[in-house]
Amino acid sequence: MKKALAIILAAILALAAVPAVAKTAPEMRARTELLDLTTATSPVSNSAEGWAFDPAGNGGDPLLTLTNYGSASAHSAPIVLPANSTVRVNGACFIDNAVIGENRDVLSGSCDGYLRIEGNGTLNLYAQQYKGRCLSLPIGGENVNEEFLYINGVTLNCYGMERTSNNASSLPVCIYGAHAIEIKDATVNTNQGSCGISMQGFTPIGGVNEENANELLVENSTVNIQNESANNLWNYAKGMNVTFGRVRFVNSDITINAGSNSIYAYLSLVIESGNVYIRSTPASTAASAALVYCNYLAVGEGLESLYFTTTKFPLTKVINCKTAGASTLASNLLVEIGSFENGDFATAPDEENSSLPALKIGGGEPAAHTVSFYGIDGQLIGSISVPYGESATAPEAPQTVTNANGTYVFCGWDAELDSVTEDMDVYAEYALLGDVDLSEAVNMSDALLAMRHSMGLDELTGKSLVAADVDFDGSVVITDALIIMRLSMGIISSLV
Repeated sequence: MKKALAIILAAILALAAVPAVAKTAPEMRARTELLDLTTATSPVSNSAEGWAFDPAGNGGDPLLTLTNYGSASAHSAPIVLPANSTVRVNGACFIDNAVIGENRDVLSGSCDGYLRIEGNGTLNLYAQQYKGRCLSLPIGGENVNEEFLYINGVTLNCYGMERTSNNASSLPVCIYGAHAIEIKDATVNTNQGSCGISMQGFTPIGGVNEENANELLVENSTVNIQNESANNLWNYAKGMNVTFGRVRFVNSDITINAGSNSIYAYLSLVIESGNVYIRSTPASTAASAALVYCNYLAVGEGLESLYFTTTKFPLTKVINCKTAGASTLASNLLVEIGSFENGDFATAPDEENSSLPALKIGGGEPAAHTVSFYGIDGQLIGSISVPYGESATAPEAPQTVTNANGTYVFCGWDAELDSVTEDMDVYAEYALLGDVDLSEAVNMSDALLAMRHSMGLDELTGKSLVAADVDFDGSVVITDALIIMRLSMGIISSLV
């Protein structure tokens, strides 16, 4: 019996000495065949390739999840999705239409519905064949006003085809949306291609107008479109092109460097806020187009900067507004328009140049804003009008205010007044005299704080320093501490 137990114990010890086998993650591999999910009726996935698809995974609509699909050194194959699909991007994903050896859009949805790209990852799309767009939602379905492209949250990098064609007009668009495009909280970079972002827009019976038009909206995002080149191939490459519709920027940074139309909007170009930099470096004059072409231009006061520069366009081609009289520029905005020489703006054209209607719009004095000042009880002390960007001079506020709680002393205003860019309500700040710890009561702890400051043991600042100077001599010394102590002990009934 003892011998059997010894054998069992030895076996257990031997097993304990064997190192554990580590579980390793499946090796990711690039897909080399087209991933066509348009006919999938049940969930399918391939963890090794980094994708999972559920036809009803997004509240009943199709959901494709990409997690490190492809790699920088081995791009994966293009993907085709059914209508109303959402692509959730995790990690860094790389898709290339060259790996399948045929012409095809890199990532595309189907007609009759939306395509949504979302997530917190980075999606890199390469359209390297002769034909094929990076991201595409085509036109042609029955639901003619529901083919919308949404780009939310992700970083999207699109690379157009290689620069080997003879005609830029035949090159693929980087991003194409049939009827409407919405870019929110995202970063979008496009390189090469015949156009950075292109939108068809819906054309209803009776014609398109501002009320029924679709929109290319960029909100809380960064968009960088680079279509420049040193050869004639890129002479007609465009930045943003909306065939039937309008363009609107909200709180976004937009940089466009294209060969021809940097922005073409069939209807309005509305820039509400953010920064916009538009330049053009075509190899020749590209005289058939304008740097910015739209029905009318509207610029809000939230815009921080707007620059138009060109190396080849004549100044009459910088901005072309079909309905110049409807255009509006924020009155505080300085628009710099001119040729680009050695990295600096050259002299802007004559403001009376009638061929540049936008230059005549928004001229005049900077906008003025109202600054209202309120006292301790919310009463209005006074209001002043301040030109945009200039400093405001505050009125004289009561230095002391006494009520049932005690005497309050003025400490300043609750807002910076150096540069006024909007209407402001400014409130006076007060501290209870003697209330050094700002507790809304005067007691022995306030006296001790004032005493420590007078002895150099602590340093009072801000409201505490003002509250401690109970004799109003401009300094806090032992005398102030003793006065506060006498009040807290009931020897005196007030400080003034």
